[in-house]
Amino acid sequence: MTDESNEAGATDGQFPTFIVCTVGSVTVDLPETFARVNLHEADLPFRGLAIPVAIADAAAMTAVVSERPAPRPSSQDLLATVLQRHTIDVVAARITSEAGGIYFAELDLVGPKGRIVLECRPTDAINAALRHPGGAPILVEESLLGV
Repeated sequence: MTDESNEAGATDGQFPTFIVCTVGSVTVDLPETFARVNLHEADLPFRGLAIPVAIADAAAMTAVVSERPAPRPSSQDLLATVLQRHTIDVVAARITSEAGGIYFAELDLVGPKGRIVLECRPTDAINAALRHPGGAPILVEESLLGV
């Protein structure tokens, strides 16, 4: 492993900087067959990141952001319920890197048995953060944010 790849987003032995972001919108631009979750920096300069996501994942995020519950629980709702019932808190959802148009993320959790960081899809991390009671931060590695 070289210094260039020793940490997610880290180069030259430095650790990545993560920026707090919010879900600004979830959009579908026809004729595309996928949606985009648009994350926006919470503070100035309000940079953004658009991540392509599956339509089902976009619908799950939209249900939470718009506060319109689905007629029956989704897989994301199930995960949130399991975490809550086992007193596991979502510390943060982190979008860590991108390679070839594919984004990578991790879900930072803490519970009675300690802390664990799991690699996952960005949509799974974002959905878990959005469903956590009171919300959990969505963090994006700074180099991924556009101007």
